[in-house]
Amino acid sequence: MPTITAKPFDQAMQNILSELKSGYHAGELSEKETSKLPEEIYLIEDENNMVGYGVIWEYNSGKKLMDKAEKDYFDKDERYLEKDFYNDIKNKTDIVFIEVLDVLKQFERKGYASFFIKWLKVKYPGNKMYVYTLDKSRNFWLKMGFKPVGNTKWISYN
Repeated sequence: MPTITAKPFDQAMQNILSELKSGYHAGELSEKETSKLPEEIYLIEDENNMVGYGVIWEYNSGKKLMDKAEKDYFDKDERYLEKDFYNDIKNKTDIVFIEVLDVLKQFERKGYASFFIKWLKVKYPGNKMYVYTLDKSRNFWLKMGFKPVGNTKWISYN
C-alpha cells in the first residue's frame, strides 16, 4: 500500500532529485533557489521506494496564487488571455496549488498519481485546488474530477 510522506524540501532533497533520471520536474526542482520552494515536498512511497513526489502550495487568498502565476506562468504581454483564471480565483480563499505531481517512469500507470490526488482531497476537503496543466496530463486531471477554468490551461477542483 502506498504512503505519502512530507519531507523537508532542503538541499539534501534537492540533491536526491538531481540524481533522478525519470522525474519530469526533478531537474528543475533540484536547481531552484530554496526560497522559491515550499517548506515540504510530499513523497509517494511504496515498499520503502520513492515512486513519485508532489509539490503543493497553500494560499489563504487568490491574490497570492495570482502573483505566483504572473511570475512563473504568464507572459507579461499575454496576461489578458488568462482573464478566466483571474475571474475564477480573485475572491477565493483556502487554495491549494498543485505545482508538481510526478510519478517516476518505471512506476507510471500503477495508480500512484490517483492515490496522491485522492489523498490531497481528504487532506484539504474544502479547499479549492488549482493545477496549470500540460496537454499530455490534462485527461488525467479531468478523470480526477478537475474542471477547466474557462479557456486557459488552468483546471480546478471544488
